[in-house]
Amino acid sequence: MNAHQTDQGSLRKQPKSWVLTVLISGTALAYAVFVFMPTQKSIAGLRTELASQRKDVLELGALESEIVNLERKISAVRSTIDSWREHSPTPQQTATFIGVVSQLAQQAGAKVERITPQGVVKMSTLRQHPSDVTIEGDFVQISEFLRLLEERPETIWITRLNLSASGQAGANVRCELSFTVFADNPGDSD
Repeated sequence: MNAHQTDQGSLRKQPKSWVLTVLISGTALAYAVFVFMPTQKSIAGLRTELASQRKDVLELGALESEIVNLERKISAVRSTIDSWREHSPTPQQTATFIGVVSQLAQQAGAKVERITPQGVVKMSTLRQHPSDVTIEGDFVQISEFLRLLEERPETIWITRLNLSASGQAGANVRCELSFTVFADNPGDSD
């Protein structure tokens, strides 16, 4: 073969390889545009969704422990309410509570000067039974009376307390006290 024929043979092979290269490149470009890039976008979207769902799962874990804590608190509140209702005076007991106050004063060695019950205040779930009492005795007797009153199982709020002495050393102390006894209101509560 001569050199001229060899050049012509290689010229014929070049167009075929060039066409083949263009076809392969076009196919690769079409694959990249129509398959690879949309798939990458889809994968990126799935990764974002997966990250969001992982975040949700972590938040649910935190919410679960918060729910458990809230359930414990609700249980403690219910227990407190049940205990309060157990010790809450009935309407008959609140009517005779003035007598209990008088007994507490006598037990402490103090003298009851005056007990004045006030009107009952009805609320949505409980009733308030306010009263005013004036007691006289020495400081130790008045302190003992207040301690005994405080130890009662009923819920009692002291709304006013006024102590006054006669002015002489070792003299009696006068205690003017306003208090409220709280009772359950079962007939009107929800």
